[in-house]
Amino acid sequence: MAEIVLHHYPLSLFAEKIRRSLAYKKIAWRSVEQPMTAPKPELTPLTGGYRRIPVMQIGADVYCDTACIARRLEQLRPEPACFPPGEAGLAGLIEDWADHRLMQQIVPPVVVELFPVLPPGILADRAAMSPALSKDAIFGAAPHALGQALLSLDRLDGQLRDRPFLLGDAFSIADAACFHPVWFMKQGVRLFAAVEARPALAAWLARIEAFGPGDPRPMSAAEALAGARASEPADVAGGEIAAGEGLRPGDAVAIAADDYGPDESRGVVVRLSASEITVRRHDPAVGEIALHFPRAGYRITKQ
Repeated sequence: MAEIVLHHYPLSLFAEKIRRSLAYKKIAWRSVEQPMTAPKPELTPLTGGYRRIPVMQIGADVYCDTACIARRLEQLRPEPACFPPGEAGLAGLIEDWADHRLMQQIVPPVVVELFPVLPPGILADRAAMSPALSKDAIFGAAPHALGQALLSLDRLDGQLRDRPFLLGDAFSIADAACFHPVWFMKQGVRLFAAVEARPALAAWLARIEAFGPGDPRPMSAAEALAGARASEPADVAGGEIAAGEGLRPGDAVAIAADDYGPDESRGVVVRLSASEITVRRHDPAVGEIALHFPRAGYRITKQ
């Protein structure tokens, strides 16, 4: 199998969710640092337009969205499990809550605190993805969001008072998803005091940080593109086309997130399961690519 390549940048919340999972599973990976803002000329040949971070690449197979990435990692390295048997559904529900609601509560107050040191133009870049990510919207939302975040921290702290991880004795995708917004609070010293004031939550955070950085090795974006160009999609066989959207193999589709980021990726359907869609696309820079997306949270439009 080709190497696992993670396209990310250090301050990315969602990349930290996957970095923690890789460390927990002790999976070696190649690290390609991408820009925080558009354009991303050495990423879009792989994704065809999708610009959110992280993206995982294995040869000519490209996985978009952490929900899709985490499940592919589970297939590749089932043990130790991030989706515990009998509790995978609950773990997924907590993951969805953290990735959407908890993240939206924590990001605005942290961004406000970090604003003086943020890269120039980053909020203008984010505003192009959604009006809710403009400077005015984030500053306006921050006070209420912080109040809601504190309520969520209380709930997490309560859940962790009699167990090391959210679902019991072992780390799971629920922990990975809740970790990354709480970890982001560390970027704002004043805000992180709220975590430190909750002993069970602070101990849980330290427990996950103790996994260490894992086993990343640097790779240039040019090397990653060359690896895709030298490969053929491998994760395209098996599975049946699931009912839904009236799609069939060979249909041309456009795929875009249904919350923020209007950028579309286009391709031809090769696999559609109950939870994931895989399309093939061609790019002059890399040749044939298989793009993998979760169905939840994405709008799939037949062309």
